[in-house]
Amino acid sequence: MITRARIAAAIVISLTLLLFALPVQAHPLNNGYSQITIENRNVDYELSIPEPSLIGVFDLNKDNVLTVDELNSERAAIEDYLHKHLELEVPAGLLEMQLGDMSKTDKSGIPAISFQLRFTAKTTVDSLNIRYNLLFDDADPLHLNFMVITNGGDVDQTVFDANNRNYHYQSMVQTGPFHSAFKYLLLGVEHIVTGYDHLVFLLSLILVASRLRDIIKIVTAFTIAHSITLFLAATGHISVDSRWIESGIALTIAYVAIENMFVRSVRLRWLVTFLFGLIHGMGFAGAISEVGLPEEYMVSSLLSFNLGVEAGQLAIVLLVMPYLLKLQRTRHYRTIVLAVSGCVVLLALYWFIQRI
Repeated sequence: MITRARIAAAIVISLTLLLFALPVQAHPLNNGYSQITIENRNVDYELSIPEPSLIGVFDLNKDNVLTVDELNSERAAIEDYLHKHLELEVPAGLLEMQLGDMSKTDKSGIPAISFQLRFTAKTTVDSLNIRYNLLFDDADPLHLNFMVITNGGDVDQTVFDANNRNYHYQSMVQTGPFHSAFKYLLLGVEHIVTGYDHLVFLLSLILVASRLRDIIKIVTAFTIAHSITLFLAATGHISVDSRWIESGIALTIAYVAIENMFVRSVRLRWLVTFLFGLIHGMGFAGAISEVGLPEEYMVSSLLSFNLGVEAGQLAIVLLVMPYLLKLQRTRHYRTIVLAVSGCVVLLALYWFIQRI
C-alpha cells in the first residue's frame, strides 16, 4: 500500500530534480545585451556580457571575480577574442573593429562587463550581416545575447544563441509605429515566456484556485498592478534599484507558495496579487530598459510590450488550467500542492539569496 508520505516524497524528489534542471532566473546569468547604434558610416556597439560567463576565459588569479585591472592587462587578448568571434559585415566587406573602454556594470542585478566597440565603414551603413559567436563553443553554451539595433528612427531586434548566430539587418525606410509596436509585442511575449520567476509566481497564484471567477480576479489584479508600475518606471516617474526589485520578486513567490501550504481559500488572493503585481511591474520595466524605447513611438511601443506580456500570460494560463482543474479532482491533490509549494519556496529563497 503506497502511503501519503511516500507519494509526497516521490513528488518532492521529482519536482526538485525538474526545477534544478530548468534555468532558474528571470534574468539568467547567461543573458548578455548588445546595443548597436548606426550613424552614417559609424557603428557604435555597446556589448554587455555577464561576468560569470567570462570568468573561465579572463580570470587571471582564479578568484572568480574580474577586476578592471585584469581586463586592462588582458586587453590585447580580449580584442583578439572579439575580432575572431564577433563580425559585422557590409556588402563591401568586413568592418574593422576598435575596442574602447571596458568597465564593470550591472544588468538586472547581475554583474556584467561592458565593452565599448566602434566599427567604421567606407560608406553609409544601410545593412549589416552580424555574426555573433562569443562564448558558445568555449565558455558558455547556454549564453544568450539580446540585441537592439537603432538607425535613426529605425529600430530592430534579435536574439543570438548557440543555434542562431547570424542576423541580417536591413534599414527599414518606411519604419513607423506599426513596425515598432509589433517588435515590442514580440518582446513582451518573449519576456513572460522566458521569465521563469514570473511564470512560477503566476502558476503559484492559481495553483489552489478552483473557480474560474477566482482565476479571472487574480489574473486581472496582476495585470492592472504590473501595468501601473511598468508605465511609471519605464517613463522615469519612479526608480528603484533593480537588485532590490529582483530580490523582492523572489520573496513574493516564496510568500504565495507558503500561503498555498496553509490556506485553502483564495477569495482575497486578488488583493495580495495586486500588491505583489506592483513589484513585478517594476521588474518588467527593468527588462524593457535593457533594450530601450524609441522616443518617437514610446507610448505605442510600451503598450505593445505590455500587451505582449498579457498575451503570453493568458496563453500559459489557458494551457495549464485544464490540467490543473483535472488534477484538483484527484484524491492526492492536496499532497501535490504541498509538495509543489515546498519546492517553490526553496527555489524562491535560492533566487533571493542569489540576487540580494
